Amino acid sequence: MPTTGRSGFDRSRAGQKPGCRPEGLTAQKTAWHWVLACIVAQALACGLPAYAADETPFTTIANLATALSENDSSMAMSYFDSQMKSYGTIAADVQALADQTDVTCAIDVVTDVEANGVHKLDLDWFMDLKTQNDLPQTEQRRERIHVEMKQIKGRWKITAMSPLSILGPIQIK
Repeated sequence: MPTTGRSGFDRSRAGQKPGCRPEGLTAQKTAWHWVLACIVAQALACGLPAYAADETPFTTIANLATALSENDSSMAMSYFDSQMKSYGTIAADVQALADQTDVTCAIDVVTDVEANGVHKLDLDWFMDLKTQNDLPQTEQRRERIHVEMKQIKGRWKITAMSPLSILGPIQIK
């Protein structure tokens, strides 16, 4: 039996009139399926952040390294608790790095000790900084950094960091 205009014949719908819905699927249910599909597609397209269950201190540190490497100071600062003691200094230093240099950053977690919901991490932090001018200069930094992290409103945030010198502005010679 020839088909017209259809490359694949759906045998599950054999005997139904063209355009008819399968049994039990009303127009209202079909509309809700489309609404749900559009919401999911929009959420995926907008790149909504991962659920807190998927986020760990390790992924937060990895995301911080990525943000620094992309010179995205606002994203990098989103991983720090805005209430921490040295937040203003860190924000100014990260902004200066983003404005003045191209950053390559790698952070390895050496140790992670968790107690009462607070993670104390010992990090091996490497940064390669290259100035953004006509005579580029390069500075490499590698330091052992200690941070404390806890969940704030469902997101892992750095609440303490020492020393801060890894994030200091580049010293142009």
